[in-house]
Amino acid sequence: MAITSDVLATKMVTRLNCGLVNGKEVFKTKTYSNLKADATIDSIHAIATTICSLQVPTLEEVQRTQTSLIINDGQ
Repeated sequence: MAITSDVLATKMVTRLNCGLVNGKEVFKTKTYSNLKADATIDSIHAIATTICSLQVPTLEEVQRTQTSLIINDGQ
């Protein structure tokens, strides 16, 4: 009984620092869907920094989110 997984979707999430509002740091996230499943972390980071360099909020972090289907091959 082998358990395997197939990647269904890959997304890139950027977390942006919008500065202080009423003494609290405000962050916004932007999600970019439909990334190639085999996209490397280097290419994801390069795209995120390029996109965010064109925006006013400062890039805080980059996340990769993958949705996978977990399959039991034994059935």
